[in-house]
Amino acid sequence: MPSSSEQSAYFVTGALAGLAALPIELGPSARLLPVLKSHLAIQVPRAGFRFWVFDLSKSQLSSQLPGTGLLRTTLVGALSGFSGGLAEVTYQSLVFRRHLPEFAALASQSGKLFFCFGTYTFLSTSLSEELPPRPFWYCWVMGAVAGAVGSGVLAAVEGARGSVLAKLTGKGALSIGTVIAVQVTTCAKTLMPAKA
Repeated sequence: MPSSSEQSAYFVTGALAGLAALPIELGPSARLLPVLKSHLAIQVPRAGFRFWVFDLSKSQLSSQLPGTGLLRTTLVGALSGFSGGLAEVTYQSLVFRRHLPEFAALASQSGKLFFCFGTYTFLSTSLSEELPPRPFWYCWVMGAVAGAVGSGVLAAVEGARGSVLAKLTGKGALSIGTVIAVQVTTCAKTLMPAKA
C-alpha cells in the first residue's frame, strides 16, 4: 500500500490535471461564474479521486496480478483506469447528486478509461525508455493517442458516427492527453524527492 504522502500526491496531481483540462472540457464559450459554481467544484476533485483510485489500484494489481511482460503491464494500466472510472462516477453521484450512479454512466466512463489508460500504458512502456516519457510534449502525444482511442471506441459503441464521432474523438484526445501528461509528470516530480 502506498504511503499517505504518496496517496496525497496522487490526489493533488490528479486534481491539478483536472484543472488543466477544464478549458478543453468546457469549450471557448464558457462563462467564468457558472464554471466556478459547477465544474470547478465538481470536476477538479473528481479528477483527483480518479487518479487516487487509479494509482492505488495500480500498486495493488502490480503486486498481485500474475505474469510478466508488456501484456501484463498494459492490463494493469487498463484495469486501473477502469477502477478509476468507476470510482470517479460513484464519487460524483454520491457526493454531488446524492444518489447511486446509473449503470450507463459507470459503464461509459470506466470503459473509456480502460481503453485510454491501457493504450497509454502500452505506448509509454513500449516507446519510451523512461517513465513518464520525456519531454512533456512526447508524453502528451501518447496521452492524446490514448484519449482518441478510448473516446473513439466508446463513442462508436454508444452509436456516434461521422462528424459527431470525429468531434468526440478529437475532444477526448485533447482532454485525456492533457490530463495524463499533467498528472504523470507532476506526480513523478512530486514523488521523486520522497523516493530519492
